[in-house]
Amino acid sequence: MKLASLILLLSLLKAPQEFNDRRIIVISASKFTSEINDQIDSLKKSSKGLKERKLAVFTQIDGEMKAIFNTTEQSKKFVEKNKAKYVASSTPEIYLIGLDKTIKQKFTKFVYPRQVFAIVDNMPMRRAEMRRN
Repeated sequence: MKLASLILLLSLLKAPQEFNDRRIIVISASKFTSEINDQIDSLKKSSKGLKERKLAVFTQIDGEMKAIFNTTEQSKKFVEKNKAKYVASSTPEIYLIGLDKTIKQKFTKFVYPRQVFAIVDNMPMRRAEMRRN
């Protein structure tokens, strides 16, 4: 049984290129507000932590997706292709998307980078990354 688990873990670590980063998408239905700006600024100030955890940051304002920080072409394509899944409400929301392309957490209020990092650091693939480094 342990061998099967190890094989599964190794196959996940050698994921296809499109699985190269995690994503944070800051979404608003109508406009770029000071709350969104504060969220983006807070994330940018933690650029080292974002890079270390392979976190790309995007905004989706009034349906328009924009790459903000640490993005790749694969990540941009994924977010653009799937932007309909991330529906904006009347208040800004923040989505955390994992390497497996699923929503790991949805925040409805300002989130500190350390909160996002704690969630990411508890993900199985991130724990494996930390053990390798």
